Amino acid sequence: MPNNEEVLLKVDHLCQYFKMGSSELKAVDDVSFDIKKGEVFGLVGESGCGKTTTGRSIIKIYDITSGDIFFKGIRIGAGVRSYKNKKREAKKEYLENKSKETDPAKLAAMKQEYKAVVSEQNKQIKAAKHDQKKCDKEYQKKRVVEVKEQYLPMIEKASESEKSSIRKEYNNELRKAKKTKLVTQIQMIFQDPIASLDPRMTVREIISEGLIIQGERNKEVINKKVYEMLELVGLVREHASRYPHEFSGGQRQRIGVARSIIMNPELIIADEPVSALDVSIQAQVINLLNDLRKQFGLTIMFIAHDLSVVKYFSDRIGVMYFGKMVELATSEELFKNPLHPYTKSLLSAIPLPDPDYEKQRKRIVYNPLESHDYSVSKPSMHEITPGHLIYCNDEELEKYRTELK
Repeated sequence: MPNNEEVLLKVDHLCQYFKMGSSELKAVDDVSFDIKKGEVFGLVGESGCGKTTTGRSIIKIYDITSGDIFFKGIRIGAGVRSYKNKKREAKKEYLENKSKETDPAKLAAMKQEYKAVVSEQNKQIKAAKHDQKKCDKEYQKKRVVEVKEQYLPMIEKASESEKSSIRKEYNNELRKAKKTKLVTQIQMIFQDPIASLDPRMTVREIISEGLIIQGERNKEVINKKVYEMLELVGLVREHASRYPHEFSGGQRQRIGVARSIIMNPELIIADEPVSALDVSIQAQVINLLNDLRKQFGLTIMFIAHDLSVVKYFSDRIGVMYFGKMVELATSEELFKNPLHPYTKSLLSAIPLPDPDYEKQRKRIVYNPLESHDYSVSKPSMHEITPGHLIYCNDEELEKYRTELK
């Protein structure tokens, strides 16, 4: 695992709820974690546990219900549900206490306190909405200043013959800076390599689309970068003029990787990039991601349900169940000391190429109703050892500590 302790992405109490008629589906419910620069963070769990929704919320495909998402220290995603709930709770408490109190002085103080809570929550809601919608504009202004600081002194010092080419480059970079978005430094490799590629676009158009949206107009520069990316992911230049249906599943996934890398991102969210591929092709794509990680210093959030793949590829692993993060630890620690019953259940499902072991292997079935009793003490995230977090209540925490000893 990289020694870099700089946090690139911080997810704080993320909630992503979807309306289902009169009820709500809590796809992601109060999930918190951070990803350090240069590491691979694995997110595992069964289908439907909220892994993909977490990735899509981070990249702002969805507007989050509640919580905060920070990228490079800037809040790029913010939900307002928690602030509205606090206003509602404050109003309920005020009305309950108001009906019981008769002293005018105390009533006035209670009203003042209630108004202060409402005012503070309104400020938070306004700030959250601003950051959700305007974070890219703030970043654009910052990039424009950086480009001017870089190029204007160069233009002043340059000779008359050099000024024209430098000014042209400056105008091009300035135009791109005005169109850039902070969220484009997070790219996603989608799970389905067929559905994620437009069948009407050539490979050249698919890979270069991000550059064109960003403001790049020079066709020579675009073609050069597209060819570089194709060769980087193990394809050839001739593939640029073909359409997605002319490729195999593994080749389509490589095109998806090239489309992500061309934007020169700092974080890649790889959403089960190998689940739809043959085993031999899976190894090739994983090795490709590993090579790109080392070459470009990428940070990767690797979403999967195959724990053996995640163990090989990840520095830290978060385990999700039913929208909750139930355990988080380094890869080595999680496989050595799994504590949550669901983690043990996942690990017991990993087959090994040993017939004798497989005959004796016992599957651990996870039933939350049998495993937990949260009727008295409610669960929350606890750090049981440095860097090893587990979702449990106080009674379970003591039991897990005894188990570790």
